[in-house]
Amino acid sequence: MGLDFKKIKNLFVVESDIDQSQANLKKEETSTPNQNNIQKNNTNPPPVSNLNQTNTGGNYDQKIFDSLIKVLEDKNLPGEDYMEFMEALQNMKNIQLDESVKMQTVLATLSTKGLSKQKILESADFYIKVLEDEKNKFNEALKQETAKQVESKQKEIKDLEEQNKAKADQIAQLTSEINQNQQQITKVKTLLDEASLKIKATENNFIFTFEAVISQIKNNSNKINSI
Repeated sequence: MGLDFKKIKNLFVVESDIDQSQANLKKEETSTPNQNNIQKNNTNPPPVSNLNQTNTGGNYDQKIFDSLIKVLEDKNLPGEDYMEFMEALQNMKNIQLDESVKMQTVLATLSTKGLSKQKILESADFYIKVLEDEKNKFNEALKQETAKQVESKQKEIKDLEEQNKAKADQIAQLTSEINQNQQQITKVKTLLDEASLKIKATENNFIFTFEAVISQIKNNSNKINSI
């Protein structure tokens, strides 16, 4: 029989299961183990649906999870196989039996429909290959997106840095020219002050000499006039 997206999705851990597992783990870490806890754990085995998490630094992503499950739905093999076995096993999650007993029970039941241990393992390998193919597609898309988003941005940064260097060189050149002009301004101001002093001194000397000559002429005129 075929499985739809929702049924396949239920065979795997979902976000709420992860949160609950983390909460249970924290609770176990903060409590002191005793015989009652050990007995309870033995009579309540963990759910068959689990997620083998690796230390990749990533986080559970619901959209990615849904897309992978959709791929398994599209590639689901006809007849009884790993998926149907896991569905039947999932339906027994509330039954208080050891997981190995549940698996043996499900296998015995589905064997009447032609399912065997070998077929379960072979179909599981098939679905692993399906997901591996999807991973390869993802890596190729990731490579293209990296070239599009990351490498283009890196080139943009390099171009801007080169522009900044060119402008910095221009600023350095302009700064040098400004400093040279400022030094020239200082020299010209010194020459200007010296010229102004000379002009003023010449003016003062002229006025003094002029008044001396005028005064002499006036004195002589007065003397002549008094004869």
